[in-house]
Amino acid sequence: MSSHDLNQSGKKKITDYFTEFAERWVPDSYVIALVLSVVAFGLAAIFTPNNPYQIVQAWGKGFWTLLEFSMQMSLIVITGYALATTPLCKNLIAGVCNKPSTAPQFYVWAVIISSIGYYLNWGFGLVFAALITKELARQAAKKGILVDYRCLCGASWTAFYIWHMGLSGSAPLLVATANHFMVKEIGIIPITQTIFHPYTLILLGISVLAIVILFWKVLLPTDAGKIKTFADLRPDLAIDEKVEVVQNKKITTPSEWFTYTPWFSYIIGIMFLVYLYYHFVELGKSLDINVLNFIFLMLIIFLYKKPADLIKAIKASTSASWGVILQFPFYAGIFGIMKYTGLVDTLSQWVISFSTEFTFPAIAAVLTAGIGYFIPSGGSKWVIEAPFLIPAGQALGVPDAKTIIAYMFGGDLVALIQPFFAVPFMAVAGLEFKDFVGYSFAAFIVLGIIMVLGLTFIPFAL
Repeated sequence: MSSHDLNQSGKKKITDYFTEFAERWVPDSYVIALVLSVVAFGLAAIFTPNNPYQIVQAWGKGFWTLLEFSMQMSLIVITGYALATTPLCKNLIAGVCNKPSTAPQFYVWAVIISSIGYYLNWGFGLVFAALITKELARQAAKKGILVDYRCLCGASWTAFYIWHMGLSGSAPLLVATANHFMVKEIGIIPITQTIFHPYTLILLGISVLAIVILFWKVLLPTDAGKIKTFADLRPDLAIDEKVEVVQNKKITTPSEWFTYTPWFSYIIGIMFLVYLYYHFVELGKSLDINVLNFIFLMLIIFLYKKPADLIKAIKASTSASWGVILQFPFYAGIFGIMKYTGLVDTLSQWVISFSTEFTFPAIAAVLTAGIGYFIPSGGSKWVIEAPFLIPAGQALGVPDAKTIIAYMFGGDLVALIQPFFAVPFMAVAGLEFKDFVGYSFAAFIVLGIIMVLGLTFIPFAL
């Protein structure tokens, strides 16, 4: 056996180990939510003065706090899926995904295209990346190229690491907004000092390069006998999805005229356009998840034209949102335990107590990653952590922007091994978290090392 074969064998065994471990030990994403609920309960019982009855009260108090977010995410999945299955979008996605000509190129292409989607907007990116992944798998099959769909999903999902450093990062956008909740303590910090700061951009660039190399050279499957294609795992989804449209119908009643002609869709679509002009031009506001859903709705109204076609597309895509609806209340309950029992403060103060100015950014990032496993949210978690992270950083002489950047990277890192944000991605891609977390876990280790070293040694100069 050549040295090259030995190296490839070693790589295969490493990735096989992670994948087989995940398949054996990582349960369904809903079960993970239940397990984390029990773990959070146990931690609160051990490290806070609350009794079990009080912990349950905190759990119930938080249980419904993510209802608005759940609806937003459900609409992201439903409208994004409906948009991507229009003939126009399907042709565009097929054209983009037709470029690779080798198996490594397919994995790298999944990283690059998904990264663009996540950087532009995390909500859009979740659906976009999953649809890109499915189409890449179909294109590989058409070309007779053996591509492991689990690894392909792992490549697309690992790219989610960059979302908080992108244009929709919750914490940096929040602190750049007038009258945010910490404005008295830190003032207004523009995104030039966070998202577009060289400290962020350098570490972001190194991280993306590392992800590309991982799925180009290190993590890609080499044993053809163990590769599972899209058709192997999901034969029901591997075929080209045909967009079913309502055939030309002879209109005989007024109700059929409303349903099978596009005129009211055009009128409502124009109303959408006018409001977007008002939002972006007159008010000068930016894109957020509500506006993104607004745009998705507008686009599918215009592209499907007839209400009957739109209704059929929405019915077909609604089933993809079941995971969001079922799981998000349980994560809100975990949020309640962490916040209302004081557990988050207890754990945080313990870790911060041994920080220095030099080590604080990396420790803060690791801390927020740990908290993020139980409260997987970029925005609401910042509301919990900012009141102690910012003063701790200030006491150590760490610039506020640097503390926020550390929070951004730490919160993103844990998403690679936590299925909360992956629920919409899984729903569209058609796999369970355990199917591809072996790959994202390997990337988690590498990116975690890069994050700690980068936050510690990359110079920060305002």
